[in-house]
Amino acid sequence: MVQRPLRDHRGHDGDARRHARPEQGTGGARQLLLALLAHRLVDDRGARRRAFLDLAAFPVVPLRHRPAARAAREGLDAGSTRGICRRSIRRAPRATRQRTGRENRQGRAIVDADERQTGRAIAHRPSSALTPPPAVPAKAPAPTRLAARLQRAHAVADLRAQAARRLPRAVFDFIDGGAEDERTLRDNVEAFDAWMLMPRVGIDVGTRDLSRSILGTRSSLPLMMAPTGLAGFFWPDGEVAGARAAARAGIPYCLSTNSVGSIEHVAEGAPEGERWFQLYFLRDRDWMQALLSRAAASRYRVLCLTVDLAVQGRRERDLRNAFTMPLKPRLSTALDLARRPAWLAGAARSRLGFGNFETAGGGFTSVAQHVASLFDPSANWDDIARIRDRWRGPMALKGLLHPADAERALALGIEAVIVSNHGGRQLDDVPAAIEALPDVAAAVAGRAEIILDGGVRRGTDVIKALALGATACSLGRPFLWGLSAGGGEGVSRVVEIFRNEIDNAMTLLGTPTLDAITPDHVRARRGR
Repeated sequence: MVQRPLRDHRGHDGDARRHARPEQGTGGARQLLLALLAHRLVDDRGARRRAFLDLAAFPVVPLRHRPAARAAREGLDAGSTRGICRRSIRRAPRATRQRTGRENRQGRAIVDADERQTGRAIAHRPSSALTPPPAVPAKAPAPTRLAARLQRAHAVADLRAQAARRLPRAVFDFIDGGAEDERTLRDNVEAFDAWMLMPRVGIDVGTRDLSRSILGTRSSLPLMMAPTGLAGFFWPDGEVAGARAAARAGIPYCLSTNSVGSIEHVAEGAPEGERWFQLYFLRDRDWMQALLSRAAASRYRVLCLTVDLAVQGRRERDLRNAFTMPLKPRLSTALDLARRPAWLAGAARSRLGFGNFETAGGGFTSVAQHVASLFDPSANWDDIARIRDRWRGPMALKGLLHPADAERALALGIEAVIVSNHGGRQLDDVPAAIEALPDVAAAVAGRAEIILDGGVRRGTDVIKALALGATACSLGRPFLWGLSAGGGEGVSRVVEIFRNEIDNAMTLLGTPTLDAITPDHVRARRGR
């Protein structure tokens, strides 16, 4: 039906004025005013054209029919409304005004007849052009360059490559290297290839639970951050950054005796989350006891006693690079540092040294010299038993490969054993951690928890370790690669990658919970 022309707003149609009731005209005038105002805010020419055509559907009734009190309450008067109408019509496109005028002139008789018959003006049609646009959600802030770079890392190997680009060669080799020919270092990773996963089907895996209790506290993943020395050397305040990232992820963080940040500093910087403290046997037993007391006072819940570092292994990369703490000035080192300004700037802001020892920051000290001067190679099982008696919380013994050693640890009341060869950094040509795990698991027989340390690079590695008897796995080099690549954000990215890979593997394996993973889900690869 063709509508009444908009130019009749002065009331040229006497019949419409006589039959339209004032209250209906009041609402129609208000709608007309709002529509005209909305029309002026439309930018798109096509939308403006549709809006203008729809305005003709509004009943046009002189404002003198509006009750005076209501007009005053609305804050309108006839003159202001006519001015708005005239301005809105003048701003409409010329072609639209002409076409609308023709259509209205042709259909005026029909409209007048309808109004005379019904006694009221024709109601307006709703217009999509006048409908307010949906609210646009606020855009998320653009990611930083660091965050964007970390998101491009889709595997732990990608973070390793980013860490290698940021760190000086000598510093990266300290993380990446192993003892002598590094065969054990390589075996730790490659030995996982000896096992294949055997999936099951027809199992509801719509919901997966990746959490597990580790020494009495629920962890969101079967993972923990391994104790790694000098984390603060790779990123400013690296121990605090790592502890905070672990707390955000809901997994344990273990602080090394050889940390840059002290026991108290890390506890103050990362008060939330599950914190463990790792201890070596020291020649000065009083100092060793003081470290235990400081850890207990700072609320480190679990003690991790490492027993495979009587002396330092021969790490030939460190020897060739003359690695010291801090770095000793050399021509090759200076040239390398010049190409690593980001790391150099961070190191310049940091207090480098061994934060838990009085000698921190004094001269250039190699890790081998540090170990030789402070660590005690004469420690035995009686010393381990005394530490067990003094520590009041849960305790894990780290550095075991032989099943008989695991049985002896259990006899002392130790709650967890960590199957580890120190990341291939101590004695070369020893079994890979995953190769030693089945025998240790058989000896423990469920009487204690088992944590696998060494060679874990994929979520499927974690699944294989759990199937072979481990309670959880610890992340050493992956933690340091993520930290070196992006600080706390890099550590969070490492955890995120492992979380996604573990969840994907559990779904495809047919295991909705970690407890559902059994030895039946792995097979030895033939020919190995």
